[in-house]
Amino acid sequence: MQEKLKVIFVSLIVFLGTAFAIMSFNEDVAVTEMFKKVYLIITGTTHEGFGVLEFFYGIGIALGITVFFNRFSKKENAEPTPIELKMKQYADDIDDYMNGGTQ
Repeated sequence: MQEKLKVIFVSLIVFLGTAFAIMSFNEDVAVTEMFKKVYLIITGTTHEGFGVLEFFYGIGIALGITVFFNRFSKKENAEPTPIELKMKQYADDIDDYMNGGTQ
């Protein structure tokens, strides 16, 4: 039971951290202002609020993350995800260190 609570807690932290990172990126590059300029260039009028660009941008973010992390592949273990590669590299670094390798 305690193990499940830890998994839920870590998953929640990772989810919120990811959401914060995406929102920070969007604010840093002023995505909202960019969308307003695109609406103005295409339609000639200003646009406030949620529109078609924001809708497809949200879908694109979700699809991009899904494809990048390759979670819905039909092949079992088709290729490792970036996080799995980093975890393997970390484990190899720890093994090297523990066996007296270079630091």
